[in-house]
Amino acid sequence: MNWLPFRPHNPGPGVDSRFVPLSLDSALREAPPLRVQPREVQRAEPGGPACVLVSDDENLVAQCALISLGAAVRISRCSSSSPMIHDAEGPVLWGADALGEALAGSARCDVLVGHDEQAQTLWEAASRLPLSRVAILPGASQWLGEYLGLWCMRSGHGHTVALGSRAGGVGTSTLAVLLAHAGTLSGLHSLVVDLDPHSCGLWPRICARPPTGIGWDELAGSGGALASHQLVETLPTVRGTAVLTWSGTPPRAAVDGALTARLLTAARQGFDLLVLDTGRTPHPGSEAIGHFTDRQITVCDASSIPPRGNYVLRADHGMPTAAMESRSLLGKLSHTTSIERAVDRGDLLDALRSRRLRQQLADLRLLPVAEDAGSRGAP
Repeated sequence: MNWLPFRPHNPGPGVDSRFVPLSLDSALREAPPLRVQPREVQRAEPGGPACVLVSDDENLVAQCALISLGAAVRISRCSSSSPMIHDAEGPVLWGADALGEALAGSARCDVLVGHDEQAQTLWEAASRLPLSRVAILPGASQWLGEYLGLWCMRSGHGHTVALGSRAGGVGTSTLAVLLAHAGTLSGLHSLVVDLDPHSCGLWPRICARPPTGIGWDELAGSGGALASHQLVETLPTVRGTAVLTWSGTPPRAAVDGALTARLLTAARQGFDLLVLDTGRTPHPGSEAIGHFTDRQITVCDASSIPPRGNYVLRADHGMPTAAMESRSLLGKLSHTTSIERAVDRGDLLDALRSRRLRQQLADLRLLPVAEDAGSRGAP
């Protein structure tokens, strides 16, 4: 079978090529190298996100350790000459007792921490380190915890796209599944997440017999932080695309916000692409979800075009002139007979055999690019 190259038509000037998949066809035969690095780091360090503290002040170290514990972030203590400072992926905190080394060198310095009696010294140092923040404990304990927690949420390389709608029946869930699998076929490690409070589950449209793996039912009973490597290993996959939805009867309310945050934190570290099906807007957890998303897209028909924000139009019978002229329009998706038949037989992923559908998904430019080996390491 000959497959149409998965490339957008007429990308035009100013288009960010990072969100254009290079080839769907080649991915079906042999997955190309990715610009996104594999997840060895997460597997080697299953403890999760970590920050670094440079200090010999035992009292300060204990306080920072307690704060980081509450933010679900590991903290590593080191000396001012440690290579951990330069290699750290997370925030680097400097205690007031180590400010001399911070000012003398060129090491990273994200937060200066100390006690009330050291406030003047901290602020003076911050004036010479304009990119640094100041946390005077214990007064700033809550702020520091929120700072570390927010960084933890945003850690990881997974590109996250949230799809919502202003009305039901416009194909939001269908697009979410197709987009995630298009990412898989382009060489990305992809996950589709069912966050629709009114969801009936994604399995009926994806496959008749769901594969073995955990769903929201099992995650709802979990406690503590989720390890990214465990999440990757336990989620069910269909043709290489991971799926998180309800295994049994969906609940009557949205997923708990704290659980959503823990799940997305781990998923961004374990996957290259996350596609979130958030259902109708406004979502009850939209503020929390917004912390994790790189792009928020509305799926609509001609009667429910949003007043602001980017949108994808379901256009089964052409597109209205006003919609075609809108700069917020990313493209259209025709809900064709082939899609309907694929959904009816519980094999939605099979709809991607359609050249037209693959081209429509490519034209949306929502996927991060998988680069070939020749371009890796280019400046």
